[in-house]
Amino acid sequence: MKKLKDFLLVLIFSPYLFSSANDAAVVFLTIFPGARAVGMGAAFTAVSDDATATFYNPGGLPFIKNFEVSLQHSNWLTGLWPDMYYEFFGFVKPLGELGSVGGNVIYLTTGETEAYIEGSDAPIARFVNFDFAVTLNYGYEVFKNLGVGIGTKFIYSFLAPDWLVKRVFPESGGGGTGITYAFDFGVLYKSVIMEESSILPSLSMGFSLLNFGPGIRYTRQGGGEDPLPRTLKVGLAMPLYESEAVRFIFATDITKILVNLKADYDEKGFSYVWWEAWKHVGVEFTYYDFVSLRIGYFHDAEGVRKGTMFGGGVKLGKFYFDVGVDSPIYDFDTDNYRFSLRYIF
Repeated sequence: MKKLKDFLLVLIFSPYLFSSANDAAVVFLTIFPGARAVGMGAAFTAVSDDATATFYNPGGLPFIKNFEVSLQHSNWLTGLWPDMYYEFFGFVKPLGELGSVGGNVIYLTTGETEAYIEGSDAPIARFVNFDFAVTLNYGYEVFKNLGVGIGTKFIYSFLAPDWLVKRVFPESGGGGTGITYAFDFGVLYKSVIMEESSILPSLSMGFSLLNFGPGIRYTRQGGGEDPLPRTLKVGLAMPLYESEAVRFIFATDITKILVNLKADYDEKGFSYVWWEAWKHVGVEFTYYDFVSLRIGYFHDAEGVRKGTMFGGGVKLGKFYFDVGVDSPIYDFDTDNYRFSLRYIF
């Protein structure tokens, strides 16, 4: 429970969780899902070969040849809010020559909040605030080894009850709930077989634009809409070594939150825009398609998040069990563990 009178003020009138999100709202849309991807430093735009492609790059959907579902649970930034957790569910369903469909559901909550008024020791309200998004995707292989995907998402954000917002901030006229929608687009060139005729053999290149849509508004009066965390992701991936027993993959990404991009460029120049972008690099080692080890590095200079991310997993029949850890990237003590279960039908 959070006994913080200013909690509403922080949530409603400023972005939370990531200072580097450049004044965007619903920043939960930038949290990296999937234990496997997190173990690789979230460098997954050019990999995107499981159900988390519905988040990282819908252009990867047409390359997934089997129906699969993925579940993930994570305690989230417990060093800030002990009760906070993050959930992800994703699926991909191939449709043969028609392409592939997929989707995901994301849920984040900071747990139960107690609201107080000055001079009172008893809470006037208890509620659970949360963010929720549902995404549907479609992907198609337009040319050999070139996939294109699109997605649309519904976003719902509940920060506080309407009557409470009106009581604490009368000038707002009430509010506390935001609803909006957004679109995603992704492209993936995935040359996974060595070809002498290929200019870039065994090199996968990914590109995605995420969370493009109208802003979100929490108050009825005063203030305007807060922009969504419109995101550009560019990535490369390639196998460093492959044999019957061993597969060793390297991947790297650049993630750029595009909110205020022009203003940042005009005021501070390209060097700042590049410095502020998130950098990812990661590797995955798999032995006999049974056990995997992963390690990566992530650097968010503006948000002061940098360090090692790591994880691993095992395959048992059609089940994949994975864990990913990104606690070291934060400059405060916290426990961030992703636990994922994936099933291939």
